[in-house]
Amino acid sequence: MKVLIVDDQPVSRKKIQKIMEVFCECEAVDNGQAAIDAYKSAWEGSAPYDLITLDVSMPDMDGTEVLLNIRILENQSNIPEEKRVKILMITSSSDKDTVITCIQAGCDDYLVKPLNRETISKKLEKFGLAVSKESEEEWTVRKMIATTVESFKAGEIHLPSMPQVVQELQNIMNNPTSGVAELTQIIEKDASISVKLVATANSPVYRGVDKIQSVNMAIARIGLKECQNIVSAIANKALYETKNRQFKKLLDKLWEHSLACAYGARIISKKVPPQDEGKGFLSGLIHDIGSVLLLKSLGEIVSQKTKFDETDLINSIYEVHTSFGAYLLEKWEFTQDFVRIAKLHEWTKFDLKTEKDVLIANLADNLAHKIGYGFFDKGEIDLAGLHSTKLLQINPVALDEIGEEVKTMIAESTGAF
Repeated sequence: MKVLIVDDQPVSRKKIQKIMEVFCECEAVDNGQAAIDAYKSAWEGSAPYDLITLDVSMPDMDGTEVLLNIRILENQSNIPEEKRVKILMITSSSDKDTVITCIQAGCDDYLVKPLNRETISKKLEKFGLAVSKESEEEWTVRKMIATTVESFKAGEIHLPSMPQVVQELQNIMNNPTSGVAELTQIIEKDASISVKLVATANSPVYRGVDKIQSVNMAIARIGLKECQNIVSAIANKALYETKNRQFKKLLDKLWEHSLACAYGARIISKKVPPQDEGKGFLSGLIHDIGSVLLLKSLGEIVSQKTKFDETDLINSIYEVHTSFGAYLLEKWEFTQDFVRIAKLHEWTKFDLKTEKDVLIANLADNLAHKIGYGFFDKGEIDLAGLHSTKLLQINPVALDEIGEEVKTMIAESTGAF
């Protein structure tokens, strides 16, 4: 059996390929046009594919467009129904409209991420394609993640509140008549945040001659916009807390990554006027919120004695974290620009109309990985070659300077949050 895997994201592509290799001969491409070219070449060479897996959400040409093009080619070549390639759509969302669109476009079936060997095996059997024998069913991390996502959407797992202070700060900063008094009033409603803000104002990053002893003094030293960034970080840090030691290590690593992204996005925003530095910081802070909530929830339901493959866990979270993060931000009533940042920040290619906020989040995310604050395994990253870098017109030399500045900020803010 011969299979073509089409997915623009390297981590997802390699994972599907690893699962599929148990059953068949696999080839993989990273974009829609390459998939169409591979399909034509295989058919003309008398070695057609038995199955193509198509990721629904891809830049340039999405999975549905590829599907339609392949079906048109089959019609033009008068390929009989029984010899047409089976096409399995892969989606991060079980959204009814997405599924209906795929079926109407001519797919044979679909799968929702995260994928596992068992679900793929069942689909192959349904298509009448030969598969190897499955081992006894196990409670894998993929199943745990899929179950957790569905439980959130079904309301079976309580969705924690995004700290109210974050939204209130956004409203204050968007109001040109607001000032220090209004900001102080909001912050002082939360004693924990107030204490940490004062401590941060006295940290090496901001320390002056006199010791800061009040929220009012802290705002005066730090400034309104920077104060918003710090309070957002302090408030969000609570979402990374767990009593499960296995997951605490992962959440701590993810926090460092998010903070590095926040600092990076803020600095990049300065270089791409008229972008809002505060918005850049918050975007970097919450771009991986889907990963945060999945890890936090799993930490609460999985026993500390449970053994699992950490790499498998992280790769499985990678598959769903963008769509799940977008879902969470919509539930928290964030504006659509933040939702799109969560949904699109892992893309490798963007069109010219892509919002700069998304491009900045993508570059900041990759920059964090490059300087040692990564979470997912993305391999070697060429920052200068990134599509987001080119579209933002950031000088490669400036990227090195930004990276060093972010590392300094992370080091100086240790313990502040």
